[in-house]
Amino acid sequence: MKVVKTIDSEGLILYQDITKIIKGEFKGVAFSKGHQVKAEDIPVLLSLGKEHLFLQSEESDLIHENEAAAFLYQLLAGAFMEATPVSEGKIEVIATVDGLLKVDRETLFRLNAIPGIAAATLPTNQKISAGQKLAGTRIIPLEIDSATLVEAKQVVGETSILSLLPFEKVTIGIVTTGSEVYKGLIKDAFLPVIQEKLSEYRTAEIKFQEIVTDDPTQITQAINKMIEAGADIVFCTGGMSVDPDDRTPLAIRQTGAEIIAHGTPVLPGSMLLLAYLDGKTIVGLPGGVLFSKQTVFDLLLPRIIAQDKLSKNEIIALGYGGYL
Repeated sequence: MKVVKTIDSEGLILYQDITKIIKGEFKGVAFSKGHQVKAEDIPVLLSLGKEHLFLQSEESDLIHENEAAAFLYQLLAGAFMEATPVSEGKIEVIATVDGLLKVDRETLFRLNAIPGIAAATLPTNQKISAGQKLAGTRIIPLEIDSATLVEAKQVVGETSILSLLPFEKVTIGIVTTGSEVYKGLIKDAFLPVIQEKLSEYRTAEIKFQEIVTDDPTQITQAINKMIEAGADIVFCTGGMSVDPDDRTPLAIRQTGAEIIAHGTPVLPGSMLLLAYLDGKTIVGLPGGVLFSKQTVFDLLLPRIIAQDKLSKNEIIALGYGGYL
C-alpha cells in the first residue's frame, strides 16, 4: 500500500472501508472500499479523523482484509451456515436452521494464536435459532501475507471449527413419580415447567405422561413402556434425593440403562441423573428444577434435544461455570 494525505485525495480510489461511529447511535461504513473520493468527501473524511488514506500499490502481493475475511470464513463455517457480506474487513457466520452449536475450541485457540488473525464464536453446546449470528472473523492489519493464511488453513485442516446439529423431531415421555401426586394429594408441578422449557424447541413433542407411585418397579415399567411406544427421551420427575422414599435412580438402573452420571457438579440441580438405553435418553430430574430459574437441566437440554450423547467427563467439566 501507499499513503496519501486526505486533503490531496480527490479522485483517488479508497482501499478500505471507512468507519463512522456516533456513540450510542451508529457504527457502520461511511465510505466503502472502491469509492472514488470527491471534493465534498474530504471534509467528512477529516471529521472522521482520517488525515491519511491508504491506496493500493500495484507492486503489493499482500491480501486485503476483505479477501482475507472471506478466506477465514471458509475455515470457520460448516453446513447449515451462511456468510454476511464483508463489511469493514469483518465477516460473520449466520445459522440457517435451528440446532445445537458445536465449536472446536482447541482448533479455535490455535487459529487465534496465529499473529494477525481474530476469530470469535459463541460458546459451544448451546441452542441456536435460524438467523442467529454464530461467529465473526477478520484480520487485524489492513493487509496480510498469503503465508499466514496458508498457515491458518493448515492449522484448521479439512473440518470446519463450527458445526451445527439440526434439531430433528423427538418424542418425549414423562414419568411423574410420587405417591402424593399419584393419590391426588398435590398437583403435578413438574409438567408445566417441562412444557415451558420445551416450548423453545419446535421439534420436541410431549406424547406420553404417566403418574406412578414411588415403587421402583412401577417407575421402571412406565419408562420401558414409553420407550417401547416410541419415546426418544424420557424425563422422570421427582424421587431423586437421598431420602429413603426416593427410588427413581434405582428404577432407572433397573431398566438396564447405562448410567452416565447420577450427580453433577452444578448448583442448583446437582442430583440430576443422565442415562442411555438402546439409543434413547433417560433423565432423572431433581426437585431444584421446580424452584430455580436455571439449573443443570437448562445447560444440558439443548444437547438432550439434539440427541448429542454426553460423556462422564463432559458432565464433570460442567463444574467450571456450573455455579448458577
